[in-house]
Amino acid sequence: MKSCLRIAPCCLMATAVAIGIVHCGRSAESDPQGASAATAESPSWRRIDRSRYIGSATCAECHQKHFVDWYGTLHAKMVQLPLAEGLAQTIFADFKQQSPHRNFELEDVTSVIGSRWKQRFIGRIDGHEVVFPAQWSVQKKTWLSYGGKSDWWYPYHKDWKSRSVFKLCDGCHSTGADHYTQTFAERNIGCERCHGPGKAHVEEPAVDNIVNPARLSRDRSIDICLSCHLSGKPPGTEYAWPVGYEPGMELKEFWQGSKPQRGKQTAEFWHNGTAHKNRVQGNTFLQSGMYHAGLQCTACHNPHGSRHRSMTIKSGDDNALCLICHGPEKDLGPDYKTLSDHTGHAPTSVGSRCVECHMPKTGKNSVPGESRNHTFDFISPAETIKHGVPNSCNGCHADKTPEWALSELKKWPR
Repeated sequence: MKSCLRIAPCCLMATAVAIGIVHCGRSAESDPQGASAATAESPSWRRIDRSRYIGSATCAECHQKHFVDWYGTLHAKMVQLPLAEGLAQTIFADFKQQSPHRNFELEDVTSVIGSRWKQRFIGRIDGHEVVFPAQWSVQKKTWLSYGGKSDWWYPYHKDWKSRSVFKLCDGCHSTGADHYTQTFAERNIGCERCHGPGKAHVEEPAVDNIVNPARLSRDRSIDICLSCHLSGKPPGTEYAWPVGYEPGMELKEFWQGSKPQRGKQTAEFWHNGTAHKNRVQGNTFLQSGMYHAGLQCTACHNPHGSRHRSMTIKSGDDNALCLICHGPEKDLGPDYKTLSDHTGHAPTSVGSRCVECHMPKTGKNSVPGESRNHTFDFISPAETIKHGVPNSCNGCHADKTPEWALSELKKWPR
C-alpha cells in the first residue's frame, strides 16, 4: 500500500507499542476457563474474524491527522500498562495509602483501567485476568470498594477471583473482541472499533469497503457509540457487552438497552429517568428532545478527539457548544435579550453555563455527582424534595437546601 506518512514508520511503531495498539489480545490458552465456557455456552453467536483487522497504526499510514488526534484521547488510553512514575505515568492511585478495601499491591497489577474519574486494576488469579475488588477515586483521592453488586451481571459473577475481564470489560475496552477465542485484535478503542475491520480497505482503498459513520443512517451511526455508552445487556448472562456486533450493524440484534421505570429508582436511573450512574449517556440521550429532533452524538462530540473536555466540538464551559444551535436570534431559542435574563445568574458565573442546569452531574462514577445527565432537562429542586433526585441547582449551591433552591427559583421572572 502506498504510504501517506510524513513521519518515520519506526516512530509510528514506537507509538503503537507505547499505547498497546499492536497488542493482539489474550490467547485462549492464557484464559482456558473463559474460552471453553464461551464456546460451549453460545456457539450460535456471531464470531469476529480477527484476520480482517489491521490495527490503528496501519490506519495512520494514510490517516495521520486522525490518528494523532485520536492518540490524545482517553479512548486510546482506556487500558494501559502500569507505570507509577515518569512522563508516561499511568497509575495515579496511592498504593502507600492504607485501605480495608485493597487486598493487592502495585506489583500485582498487570494493567490499569481508566484515568479521568477512577482507576481499576487488572491482575492474574489462577492464570486468568480479573479486576481487583478496589478502585481509586481520582476526585476524592482515596480507595473505594469495587464489587459490581449494582450491576445486572453480579448474581452470575459474584466471586471477583473468577470474574473474567474479557467477559465483562474487553468488549468495550478493546477492538475486534472475539468471544470464541477470548482474544481481541487491538487493545483500547481503536480506529476499527468505530470504522469496522479495515483489511479490505487497506488492500484496495474505496469508500464502500470501510464503515464511515458519517455515511450511515443516523440510527446506525448512533449505534456505534451506544454499543459501549448504552447500559443494558446481551442475550445470556455471561457477557456484559454486545457480543458479535460490528459497526454498521443494527445494535438491537446484539444488545438491549435498559429503560427507566418512571417513578422507580434503579441502578441506572433516578425516579425521573435521569442518570443514576455512568455509562447511561445513551440511555438518557434516547429520551431527550435532542434525539427526537434528529440530533446524534457527533453533533456535539468529535470521536477523533478535540482539545475540549469529553471530546466536544466546542467548549461547554463558555457555552460555545450549546450556542451553535441555541441562543438569541436562533430559531431554537431560548428567546432572551441578555444571558442573565434566561439563567438568573451573572453572565460569567458558573450558574450561566448551559450544562450546569441542563446537564447536571447526576450520575455516579466512582463517587456520586461525576457523570452528566443527557436528557438535557432542567431538574427542579422539587424532584429532590420528593424523590431525592439530584437537581440543577444544588450541584453548585451545595451549602444550601433543596427547599432554599426551590424558593429562590420561584422568584425568577417567568
